[in-house]
Amino acid sequence: MRKNWVALVLTVAFAATMTLLGLGPGGSAAPTSSSDRSKARETIKYYDVRGTTIEELRHEVYSRGPYDSTGQRFAGWAEWRIRWWYDREQVPQGCKVSRAVTETDIEYTLPRWVDAANAPEELRETWNRFVEALTVHEQGHGDLARALAAEIEFAIRNLPPEPTCEELDRKVNELANRMILEDRTQEAYDLATGHGQTQGAVFPDAVVVHASSEEAPTEAAVTQVSATP
Repeated sequence: MRKNWVALVLTVAFAATMTLLGLGPGGSAAPTSSSDRSKARETIKYYDVRGTTIEELRHEVYSRGPYDSTGQRFAGWAEWRIRWWYDREQVPQGCKVSRAVTETDIEYTLPRWVDAANAPEELRETWNRFVEALTVHEQGHGDLARALAAEIEFAIRNLPPEPTCEELDRKVNELANRMILEDRTQEAYDLATGHGQTQGAVFPDAVVVHASSEEAPTEAAVTQVSATP
C-alpha cells in the first residue's frame, strides 16, 4: 500500500471584494494527526492611528488602513489561507484518498488608536464600539473561511478512486481550487451586512461632546458613514 501526503495552499483576502493573493504548491510537512490541522489559527495585525478628534481619526483610518489591489482602503481586513493534505493509497480500483485534513490560517488587520488616553471619553466610547463591531464583521469572514475549509476536506475525502495516483492528485487539487474560486459566501456576507454596517461597523462624522458643568451643553448631529468609504 502506497501512501503519500500532498499539500497545496491558496490565500485569499477579504475586506469588501475578494483579492486572490497567491496560488502554488505548499512545502510543509504532513500533519501527524487530523487534530493537528483541524483548527484554524488566527492572528491580529494592527496599524496605528493618531488623533484626538473624530475628523483626525477618520483621516488616519482611511489613509493608513489596509487596501486592496485597486488601491481602495478599508478600516479592517481579513486574509485567509487554506491548506489541504491528503493521504492516498492503492486499492483494486486504482488510487484513492484514505484521509484528508485542512488547515486554515486567518489574519485580521484592525486599527489601534494610540492617542486614546488624551481624547474625550465620549470619543473613546464611540471608537470602542466601532472597533468591536468591525472586529465582529471581520471575524465573520474568518468563520466563512473555516466553513469552506471543512467543506473542502469533506469533498476530498469522498472523491472516487482514480486509475493512477497522478490522476487523483490532479482531481483533488482541481476540486479544492474550484471550490475556493467559485465560493461566493464572502461576497454574500458583505452584501447582507452592508460591509459591516448592519453589525455596527459604522464610524460617525461627529459625536456629541458634553461641555463642562460651567458651560451650557452643546450637541453635534451624529452623521454616520460606512466603515468602508
